[in-house]
Amino acid sequence: MYDAIIIGSGPGGYYCAEKIAELGGKSVVIEEDKIGGTCTNIGCIPTKAMHASAHLVSDIGEASRFGITVSSLKVDFKKLMERKDRIVSMMSRGVQKILVDGKVEIIAGTGKIKDKNTVIVNDKEIKGKNIVIATGAKPIVFPGVEINNFVMTSKELLSLEKLPKSLIIIGGGYIGCEFASIFAALGTKVTIVELMDRIVSIEDEDISTELTNTMTRAGIEILTNTKFEKVSGKKVMVTGSDGEKELSADKVLFAVGVKSNLDIEELDAIKIKYDKGIKVNDKMQTNVSSIYAVGDVTEGIKLAHYAYAQAEVAAHNIMGKKMVFDQTVVPSCIFTLPEIASVGVRNSKMKSVSFPFAANGKARSMNKPRGFVKIYYEKGYLKGFAAIGPHVSDMVSEATLAIKNNLKLEDIKNTIHPHPTLPEAFLDAVKMALKNK
Repeated sequence: MYDAIIIGSGPGGYYCAEKIAELGGKSVVIEEDKIGGTCTNIGCIPTKAMHASAHLVSDIGEASRFGITVSSLKVDFKKLMERKDRIVSMMSRGVQKILVDGKVEIIAGTGKIKDKNTVIVNDKEIKGKNIVIATGAKPIVFPGVEINNFVMTSKELLSLEKLPKSLIIIGGGYIGCEFASIFAALGTKVTIVELMDRIVSIEDEDISTELTNTMTRAGIEILTNTKFEKVSGKKVMVTGSDGEKELSADKVLFAVGVKSNLDIEELDAIKIKYDKGIKVNDKMQTNVSSIYAVGDVTEGIKLAHYAYAQAEVAAHNIMGKKMVFDQTVVPSCIFTLPEIASVGVRNSKMKSVSFPFAANGKARSMNKPRGFVKIYYEKGYLKGFAAIGPHVSDMVSEATLAIKNNLKLEDIKNTIHPHPTLPEAFLDAVKMALKNK
């Protein structure tokens, strides 16, 4: 009998299996599609591969500022996508190797939970002391909208063979804005349709403003306070403050978020509680103690690193080692051009300061002076971090560590930072906060 039967091989699933193996346990992973799940195959990895290409195109466009003349620039979209596919394939094989090295059995097929210790796959019953549901999430598509060659989700967009001349993106959250940055840099005319009054509305308002300004300079049209109505033939109907209008483009992307991949019938049959996602306790157990859930299928934040953390907690508890999930400090990164990163409390009523990258030597030398690091603090302690600018996704970990460990601003200030580097912008923001006392 297995210590755990894991349904799904995405970040939550494969990492849980890896940790169980490290703790001396035996598990099996059931996967109905490609090893690595959404993140590896149609999410984080392929979009970051395309982001890297778009970033390079953007930098080449600024080559003259570095004293370099580029006579012509041509995007070979076919080769760009082939590169993306190679990276995805390598990462998927990497996940498979992790499982094989951990002596984790892999079964191709769709797993259906029969009872608290039994899963049926390929008409065969498998028994385990525990079951882990890690079936991920899927893109949200409005009722009545048909996915086809014109209307796509991120999955279909990542399989394009030809670069569209124009693209309408429904949704100005992190998914929509990432794709908007990528395709605009590659030469596509992009229009974002956002229902809220600003894009990336879950982020700091100053971040939204800076991203809006940057995207507008890049030629992206942003329609806020605008509601999607319907797709009519090759047209998209929307309603804004000036009434209904008709938009035209080669392709339409639905990027209004994702929802947990729930098998309602199955969950009802085994009496597992759920709402928008499966409900779990701080040990990652459902209300059925031998059945766990991790990753996007739960009600929590739908990020790969959140799934990794949940998976480790589940693995430890499955192997009899008590561990609880602490979700008080979870960093976030958005790979737009420029990048966005944030962590902790970002409350407009809290004290805050911003330090511009224009005053950072490394950013200036990179010709990346736009953007800033903003910190929130209270009683001498760092409480929140938000940044937009060059490589800020690589900077947020330091702020996460400081907040998680309740470090004083003085402790950060007294930590020597190398010069010249981008993280000095974080250090300088801390110094500004201390001067404001």
